[in-house]
Amino acid sequence: MLATAGFGGPLDFGSVVEQLQHDPRVEVRQSLRPRSVSAQTLGTTITDHVVVADMPDDVAAELRGHPQVVIEEDHLLQPQELIGGTIDPGVLIPFGVSTSWSLKIVDEADRPVVGATVYLYGSGVPAQGRTDDTGMISISLLNESDAGLRALYVNPQSGYWSMWVDRPQLTSGSLNTVRLQSLGAELPGFPDQQLIGWGQRAMRLESVPAGMTGRGIKVAVVDSGAAVRTHADLGAIHSGMDLTTTPANDQQWIDDTIAHGSHCSGIIAGADNGRGIRGFAPDAELVELRIFPGGRVSSLIDAVDYCIDQQIDVVNMSLGTGGSSQILLQKIAQAKELGVACIVAAGNTGGEVQFPGVSPDVLTVSAIGSQGTFPDNSYHAQQRWSGGTLDHDLFAAQFSCHGPEVDVAGPGVAIVSSVPPDGFAAWDGTSMATPHITGLAALTLAHHPDFAGGALSNRNAARVDHLFDLLRAAATPLSFGDPQRSGAGLPDCLRALGLQPGAQGSFPDAAAADADAIRIALAQLRLQLLAAGLLTEPAGAALVDDGLSERTRIRRGMAELRAQMLAASLSV
Repeated sequence: MLATAGFGGPLDFGSVVEQLQHDPRVEVRQSLRPRSVSAQTLGTTITDHVVVADMPDDVAAELRGHPQVVIEEDHLLQPQELIGGTIDPGVLIPFGVSTSWSLKIVDEADRPVVGATVYLYGSGVPAQGRTDDTGMISISLLNESDAGLRALYVNPQSGYWSMWVDRPQLTSGSLNTVRLQSLGAELPGFPDQQLIGWGQRAMRLESVPAGMTGRGIKVAVVDSGAAVRTHADLGAIHSGMDLTTTPANDQQWIDDTIAHGSHCSGIIAGADNGRGIRGFAPDAELVELRIFPGGRVSSLIDAVDYCIDQQIDVVNMSLGTGGSSQILLQKIAQAKELGVACIVAAGNTGGEVQFPGVSPDVLTVSAIGSQGTFPDNSYHAQQRWSGGTLDHDLFAAQFSCHGPEVDVAGPGVAIVSSVPPDGFAAWDGTSMATPHITGLAALTLAHHPDFAGGALSNRNAARVDHLFDLLRAAATPLSFGDPQRSGAGLPDCLRALGLQPGAQGSFPDAAAADADAIRIALAQLRLQLLAAGLLTEPAGAALVDDGLSERTRIRRGMAELRAQMLAASLSV
């Protein structure tokens, strides 16, 4: 990618591009320009025109010598879902004897589990494959015996918990039957009964008044699209764009071939329809921007431009790369200046925070898990950070990237959400943690009284900063032994929405829960009166933090509501 540097004097960038187009060694693939007039007139010249081109190293080196041109590799982006079975490229495999193991993967009723990915670990590179229509699979390893097998990992497509077995007792030359547990074994009634996930409960989503559903807020999910035509929990999503094609098209975003975007979208805005899963903000307007599979930094730049043009409020970026991009950093900064809040996954390498989570203009999310929310023999049980401690059964995820860039933590282990065509799966990753925070951000923008009017209703950096400040201030600090693994902590829905006063606190006790219940009842009643047109003041206006005691604040809130009802000629 190349763009103007924004310093070093005037530059006719169009002439540079024209020269490249006539150079037989160069293939110009894409020319990205801001879609919106507001972006074009903001004054950040580096992102006014970005060109994506294939060129040999000598041409790139020549362009790098130009002080007024930024040239970068267009790094490949990866969704931040944790997938087992990674291969160590440093392991050398000798020639030798191949041994095969036959497995049949079934459920509790001995029905075949189709399409499950199976990993078998020996002393070297793991082998993997998928089960066929009968649940069968044969896996081969070199120079291994039954006694030398280290682990077996089974990752179903949907409907079942994963399985991890240390030192599996498998026999080569015989059929080995492996039974998986259905999700309903740990989640009674699911999916016929609607699930509020453990992460949502940890953030107290179930205590949020029913009328607070994110209506009026636009959320973009930059990912792999969503199965909106086949999945009941995603059927309310009507807008999207496929940015993997040139030019972009508005049709193929509904084809989610890797399920990642569908899973993230369900966490944010899964339908409140009585079954399946329910998202944080089911009435928010979701826009799916498909850049996976195959997405690169240039794809993300194009997606951010789209979000600026469409006046998106919150962007979910469950993605990352080990590279960097000055051009993308400038584009994200431009988006923030125009009121677009980007919430980004920290990454799953277990090391330093990945790009673009290192940007100072985003909210970066790490991942945590909770004991007792998954079967002991599932792969999720392997994700607790061994160097840390528990905090109210919560733990830091060992795969989660960490560092000073982490702003808050989100639930990211054993997260159940929607996958194509119409199923559900439990996944791990900072990809799953990030939409928890994105969903809460949508609720906060829609229902916190600070955004009901005044300066913070304008689309600018101050609005984004205040949103991020509220989310950090609403977090419960977590003591894992390393504060850089959880940032400010786990955001609490009631505090983020202004329904419970105060800054950072601890997990609520019974007395606090009683006080919250009263305040929530007041908020619920106020919302119902507003919806009926019987009150006209902004929802939640009586719930600001004024420094009073909890008892006094509740009494004053009740008195104020009573006065408003009397003024509206309502009996009390």
